[in-house]
Amino acid sequence: MIAEDILTRFGARIRHLDRNEVLFEQGDTTSFFYIVRTGKIKMITQTEEGREFVQGYFTDGQSFGEPPFFLNEPYPASAVAMTAGEVWACPREGFLRLLQANPAIHLAVTQGLCSRLLYKSMMLTEIAVEEAEHRITTLIEYLRRTERGPGTTHSFRVPLTRQLLANMTGLRVETVIRSIKAMEQRKLLSIDADGKIVWKHTLTQQKDAGP
Repeated sequence: MIAEDILTRFGARIRHLDRNEVLFEQGDTTSFFYIVRTGKIKMITQTEEGREFVQGYFTDGQSFGEPPFFLNEPYPASAVAMTAGEVWACPREGFLRLLQANPAIHLAVTQGLCSRLLYKSMMLTEIAVEEAEHRITTLIEYLRRTERGPGTTHSFRVPLTRQLLANMTGLRVETVIRSIKAMEQRKLLSIDADGKIVWKHTLTQQKDAGP
């Protein structure tokens, strides 16, 4: 998270969003660099049949929409607030000056973008060749590492609904529900009192355990 006083110094302002409010739509021009202050944002594309695919899911302190911002190209996806919240919106010129004046922030933004690109590459492979359970496992492991860091093995409460898991893996929600149930029966995960998925195994552990 970039310090708020630094963001303000370079012209960033807070924008309040209601649940399901659209921040920008696919094809809009990129005039601002966005960072989630509070709440949750998803970037989505829709097929001609109206099916939604979630390109990314972002929460407190995370930026989004970086590639079109730096390329000065239209957004390839729409950004929608999943909950009420706030985002920092920093004008293009101001954010580029911010990066020039703060090399450490520049490096952190670059590292975050590279991590996102690695995730995209990984999920493209998953969607192309892997079965449902493997796709779900890979996504949950990515979320766990992003939140907890590499090397942690304790349980992880997955912050996504079954529908979001489906939208982010290219699966139907019915397939996700069946897969989660099968994985629960094999004790790879559990379901807590609120219906949330609690992940118990790392990807390596699951591979070692076998089908």
